[in-house]
Amino acid sequence: MGLLDRVAGWLQAAEDEAPDDERDLHLACAVLLFEVARADHDFDEAEFSRLRELLRTRWELEPAALEELLEQARRESAEGISLHAWLDTLNRRLSREQKYRLLYDLWSVAWADGRIHHYEEHLIRRLADLLYVPHSQFIRARHEAGET
Repeated sequence: MGLLDRVAGWLQAAEDEAPDDERDLHLACAVLLFEVARADHDFDEAEFSRLRELLRTRWELEPAALEELLEQARRESAEGISLHAWLDTLNRRLSREQKYRLLYDLWSVAWADGRIHHYEEHLIRRLADLLYVPHSQFIRARHEAGET
């Protein structure tokens, strides 16, 4: 195998991995959003609608891709697997600004039913800590999401 063939193989491998990396990032965000929606043991339709809209607009997903992501995230969330693997993905891949936007989205889902349950707040606080988001941004995201 010549040098050009090896380089072409590496480029193809990198190209093949990129969509999976993006899907993993989308799935990690979606799982956290589902966790917040389920935190108060009342998966409200307003929360699900808000979750769906956030995923569609943030990632500009086509309807089929959105439905697939929602179903996979729902399964992952229902299985109750540790969130640390998802948080590791997010900590490696997201900038500070993107983490803030995710935190805002988590609050937005929690506020969708018109109230914040203390379980939702506790979970979002824990996620913010594990994402290394400063407390001031945690508070700012809560207030900004609650105003919309």
